[in-house]
Amino acid sequence: MIHFRENGSLTEEFYDIRQEPQSATLFTTGNGYMGVRGSFEEFGATRIQGFFIRGLIDEIIEIVEPFCDNIYMRKYYFDEEKLKKFDRQDSCINLADILLVRISVGGKPFFPWEGEILAWERELNPATGILSRRVVWNDGTGNITEFRFERFASYADVHKYCLRAEVIPKNHCLPVEILSGIDGNVRTNGQIVTSEISNDLSEGIFYDFSIGKKYGFTVAEGVRNNFSGEKGYSLEKQNRDGLLFEKAVFAKGGACCLEKGIYISTSRDEQAYRDSVHAFCRSPFSYEREKALHLSDWRKLFENFDIRIEGDSLRDSALRYANYQTVISAPPDSVHSLSAKGLTGEKYNQFVWWDCEIYQLPVFTYAYPQVTKNALEYRYKFLERAKENAAAEGRRGARYPFVSSVDGREHVWIYARHPFLQIHINSDIAYCILRYYEVTGDHAFMQDMGVEMLVEICRYWVDRMTFRKDRYEILNVTGTDEHHPYVDNDAYTNYCVKIVFDGFLKICVDEDLTRKAFKKTGFGREELEKFRTIDGKIYLPCEPDGKIPQFDGYFGLSEKLEITGFGTGKDFQMKESGLYHKSQIIKQPDVMLLFSYIDCPDIQESFSVNWSYYEKLCENSSSLSFPPHAVCAAREGSEEKFLCYFDDCVLVDIKDIFKTAYQGLHSGCMAGGWYSIVKGLFGWSDNNGQITLAPFRISRFKKVSVPIRYRGNKLVLEYDDQGISLYNFGTEAVTVTYADEAVSVKAGRKKCFAWREA
Repeated sequence: MIHFRENGSLTEEFYDIRQEPQSATLFTTGNGYMGVRGSFEEFGATRIQGFFIRGLIDEIIEIVEPFCDNIYMRKYYFDEEKLKKFDRQDSCINLADILLVRISVGGKPFFPWEGEILAWERELNPATGILSRRVVWNDGTGNITEFRFERFASYADVHKYCLRAEVIPKNHCLPVEILSGIDGNVRTNGQIVTSEISNDLSEGIFYDFSIGKKYGFTVAEGVRNNFSGEKGYSLEKQNRDGLLFEKAVFAKGGACCLEKGIYISTSRDEQAYRDSVHAFCRSPFSYEREKALHLSDWRKLFENFDIRIEGDSLRDSALRYANYQTVISAPPDSVHSLSAKGLTGEKYNQFVWWDCEIYQLPVFTYAYPQVTKNALEYRYKFLERAKENAAAEGRRGARYPFVSSVDGREHVWIYARHPFLQIHINSDIAYCILRYYEVTGDHAFMQDMGVEMLVEICRYWVDRMTFRKDRYEILNVTGTDEHHPYVDNDAYTNYCVKIVFDGFLKICVDEDLTRKAFKKTGFGREELEKFRTIDGKIYLPCEPDGKIPQFDGYFGLSEKLEITGFGTGKDFQMKESGLYHKSQIIKQPDVMLLFSYIDCPDIQESFSVNWSYYEKLCENSSSLSFPPHAVCAAREGSEEKFLCYFDDCVLVDIKDIFKTAYQGLHSGCMAGGWYSIVKGLFGWSDNNGQITLAPFRISRFKKVSVPIRYRGNKLVLEYDDQGISLYNFGTEAVTVTYADEAVSVKAGRKKCFAWREA
């Protein structure tokens, strides 16, 4: 059973072999550079073990065998002619297993499924970022041994991973053997992809290998083992069957311990990466010292994200866990960006989707903006490639790929029809740029990168629009709701493009901000006037009663879903084998994103009519439905709905809602836990340096505190029975509005607002 302890740790209290795949995901440790799935030290099972480094990607053979069993899937979902030609795809590569530890007691290897487990406690503590496990084991003949494991990915040095294993005999003095090293016998998508270049066991354990031929990345892993035992030991080194290891033999029994330091570097990181790994292997290693350094840096970082909820310990713990997983998904550089599964599994190949800019980066923009900057620099790095993508369509500007890897090209699976039309990724990236600038005021980034990206993105939209009926329309697209491809004037796309044009035109008046980019791109007054003309005529669909049609003709579809076929569509994020093209049933919210994650002006008064209409039509077959629905439920004033959607955000993989937790975490959804508190519970919004709060009271939440970074200031929002407060720990005053009362909160001061009726 997996649950949360009072200290907020995710805990597993007994061993169940059936739980191994899901637990491997849930107990992932990482530091943004690397992710290590929660497999066992003593056994690296295929598809359960996983070690990934962000951006370490190459080509694999990806075998897919979907088939269509209704008209919708054949006409709108799969291109079966292209499916015949598909065989290779970019993917993250599962690297040589650094956890390798094998323990035998009295000649019997310790495995959880052998003998009898007398006690089992596995714990992942978000406050420390440390995974620990305690096992009491009967070997089947009455010999009882206690094992204690502890490990973490260092935040003091992201190239380091540290592990400790203790063996404590309880009623015997049998000899103990501990083997520790690197296991090169790993597979990616069922294939052996890595290939050894060299190895060296003269000083520590050094292993150098390649991960594929397409991009040519190579990796070096180094291990430094410290063995200790109260009765001494002998040591041997071996390279056997893909295992490189040192083995300590404690012939006289007694308590013994392994402290293992691992260092990883790649050709992606530095030219002399092998030298840095060799240097680690030659240097002394202290587990306790590395742990102390890690804890110091981790605690400083995590306090930026650590929302606390008093009065509801389960949700407090679940949110802290979700925030932990959000933080360890963050890139420490601009080599690669945030992926849909973080670094918790192979599913979705470590690709970067629109989830990144809309669902994941908002957390970092307000909590640790350097991560957002890194992710946007990743996009800027591929601006020229995005321009090539647009040129291939015969258009100007930049067209970013919907599915991005390490080369800036489109990596959507060629047999899937709809993602190629999800050009909303262009406005998603531009919106994130504008929000980052609004929240941080980072002029240097905008001068060097941001404005240039906005120019090229807007140029693409100008060429992509169609002028008819005295308005600019966007035809033949797919919105975020993939159940309805090939639509005209998708509301989410059109409204977001309008916001991007408005935001871009607003910053155009700042010549100091735009001069460099305008000169580089050749953007001048004539083009600026054209943009202004187009901006004033972008079609924003809306009915007289305020309802926004998700796309042209949407309201003419049936509110019911016709079911036909044998249900194969359920493997592709569909709840039913349905004819979705005939139905208003949606996979995830398009329109309601405009009232939750997107600060869309001019439509907010129509929130209620759209929420009451669209909520019931969303089948939530994507986890990305839960966060915007949580925000909308708070705005509606429904405590029951808010808590339900909030729980789905933070517990999505613990409850295994989609029965796919073994593949990796739903990172965008889990990041929605943070956002649903800030945007939903506190009703936070900001514009032009003005913060507005529209909070919603949850009766069982006695107190909620949220740290936020805004324009260089550290703020803390608090919510309790008396009202809401804002502490300004920054250096400049901030303006806050609540219930039409606007006040300036000076640096070092606090402002309290009593609750008022909505």
